Amino acid sequence: MSAFAAELSGSLLFLNAIFLMPFYFLRKDYQHLFLCTLLASLSFFYFSSHSTTLPDDSVVTFHWKDQVKIDGAKVKGFATLSDGTVVYMMYPLHSEQEKNRFQSARLSTYQFTAEVEPKELEPAAHNYSFDMARYLRMNGAAGILEATRITSSEPLTTPRSRLSHYRSAIKQHIHDQFPPSLVTEAEALLIGDRSGMDRILQKEYQTLGITHLFAISGLHVGLLTFFIRAILLRIGFRKEWVIYGLLIFLPIYACIAGGAPSVWRAATVTMIVLLAVSGNFKLRLDDALALSALFFILMQPYIVFQPGFQLSYLAACSLLYSSAILSQSKNGVVVSFFVTVITQVALYPILLYHFYELSISSFIANLFYVPLYSIVILPANLLLLICTCVVPPLADNLFFIYEPVRQWIGNMTTWFASFPYQMWTPGQPDGVGSALAVIGILIFLVCLERKKLIVFGLICLLLPALYLEIKPILHRDVIISYLDVGQGDSTMIEMPYRKAVYVIDTGGVVHFGENDWKTPEQPFEIGRNIVVPYLKAKGITKIDRLIISHADMDHMEGADEVLEELKVKEIQLSPGSEQEKAMDGVLGLAKEQNIPVQLVKEGVNWKVGDYQFQYVAPEERIYDGNDSSLVLMMKKEDLHFVFPGDLEKEGEQRFLQRYISADFQRVILKAGHHGSKTSSTEPFISFLQPEFIIVSAGRNSRYGHPHAEVIDRFHAHSIPFWSTAEQGTIELRVKDGVYTATSSR
Repeated sequence: MSAFAAELSGSLLFLNAIFLMPFYFLRKDYQHLFLCTLLASLSFFYFSSHSTTLPDDSVVTFHWKDQVKIDGAKVKGFATLSDGTVVYMMYPLHSEQEKNRFQSARLSTYQFTAEVEPKELEPAAHNYSFDMARYLRMNGAAGILEATRITSSEPLTTPRSRLSHYRSAIKQHIHDQFPPSLVTEAEALLIGDRSGMDRILQKEYQTLGITHLFAISGLHVGLLTFFIRAILLRIGFRKEWVIYGLLIFLPIYACIAGGAPSVWRAATVTMIVLLAVSGNFKLRLDDALALSALFFILMQPYIVFQPGFQLSYLAACSLLYSSAILSQSKNGVVVSFFVTVITQVALYPILLYHFYELSISSFIANLFYVPLYSIVILPANLLLLICTCVVPPLADNLFFIYEPVRQWIGNMTTWFASFPYQMWTPGQPDGVGSALAVIGILIFLVCLERKKLIVFGLICLLLPALYLEIKPILHRDVIISYLDVGQGDSTMIEMPYRKAVYVIDTGGVVHFGENDWKTPEQPFEIGRNIVVPYLKAKGITKIDRLIISHADMDHMEGADEVLEELKVKEIQLSPGSEQEKAMDGVLGLAKEQNIPVQLVKEGVNWKVGDYQFQYVAPEERIYDGNDSSLVLMMKKEDLHFVFPGDLEKEGEQRFLQRYISADFQRVILKAGHHGSKTSSTEPFISFLQPEFIIVSAGRNSRYGHPHAEVIDRFHAHSIPFWSTAEQGTIELRVKDGVYTATSSR
């Protein structure tokens, strides 16, 4: 709580009083009350004062950590400087030959000297998208450095570098010896490397709620320790020597496995348990967990904000303190079910906060997949790794048997994940919802442990969930969000009580030329990384109308990703745009999902409550790109919202010819074509006289948007305007003819 108070608001520090009350009212334990108060205060100041800064030196010596990756024409990852400062280091590759050299080298085992320059952090597109500054803080990094020129490199000889060397060697061995279909799984389960996990597989595991099985965690470390201990004891080693050997092996394995919080938590607690079994060390398991967490926090304070850290330790604590519940049943299936219920219930507020959705099917899926991974898949991968090192011919025979079995399991997983309605997406919970959820979870688990008032406990658990489900739709406002999608357009309109949700354009990345060695393996996807998270964070999974103004990539390239992630009831296009090649993917997905596609033009209208919607362009004519953009107008009484797509000078002139006699009264305008000098012309602005303008443009736009001439025109008419390039995502809330504007920055 002190950490969150230091990061978010100092007033949160007073919530610690809730946890201190029992010492005063129940136990009258003034000594512990004083010590805990002191600890909370010191923790707050510790987190508040803990910060690192980038060095002023233009030449630094550094070594990359194990997670360094080569993506397209860049090497990037966290690195440690010679003075111990952690930074995010990037190095642009200059040729394909240089890229091949870097790919063949084990970068984390080398020390580099380079000329560097600091890089400016890109702000987050909105509150629910990836935030580089927060990501750096969570990993204890001072900032981003770009190595403009590497002047020297030499192999490292430290124990950590040797372990990194072994990890890289194991990864290369897996690539060389395992069939391609088994490589990703083996890397994830044996050395904790999930970089090869493709998006489709990741989505399937998320849908079933079994992603935790594809990472090294307490289950894997516990099973590995059990196997090694059983084998060594069976061979004839003394019990004491086996324990001492495991105490040496587990930290080494944690390093080789990538050193994630879940791995170190499992390794340290397992080591403490082994010491307790040997009789040399007495410590409660909850104290062991606390010491393990404290070690992490002292080494890297902001690790408490990492989802992996929170989920790992909360899952371990929830199971530890629920031992009375688990001990009530001796049946393995029932115990497995209770383990799943306890962890999923305990973790759901954190899962919703970070990911906005929760797998409902995980309660059933884990009953099948946890034993499958524990008894079959993990032991099989360990055995195959050993055999490929010791007895390669035997490994070939085992691969011949195991690969088709694993393929069948994969096909079944894909089939299970294809079932509808497996994900609950209420959005990111607010403070009240989170507090109610925590209280409901505690009451439910207490009732379950005591076997009393279980129905009451279940009601207490479900009522906060019901609150989280209905809270986002209980508003009378029209909410218009102009998303910061960089150099592109995407707008969301949410009607009162969520009677309808419309998305106008989805943003996108404009690609130049064919893919080559510079092309990233996983290009940034505007739809999946910016538009979809924003909608899901608000609990929106259904779009009533997806409106694509025209067939430019910066307006519709992300539509494929939106269609894959969310349910769309109808797509509306500008006539003629369906013939453009850029639309092929969208139309293909629409046909596959049976989504009706409507070609609409000027005059098409509809009504939702007191709000009227009408297309005021394009008129009947041949499709010609920007000037054939769908122009939507939303109005209630005297207030009009105009969404003109990329309408330019000619299109604006035709609009004026048709509507010159109309009285639009109050107008909120989204500037056409990102504020280009070919749009928002003087006659157009003079006619509409908007009282507020929103410009959707990218930061440091290569096209110079919004253009200085257009900005001067806005100033000349005394029209206030906001740009997504500066303000980030802009949200307008409209009620009773009054609107308020807020932004993510």
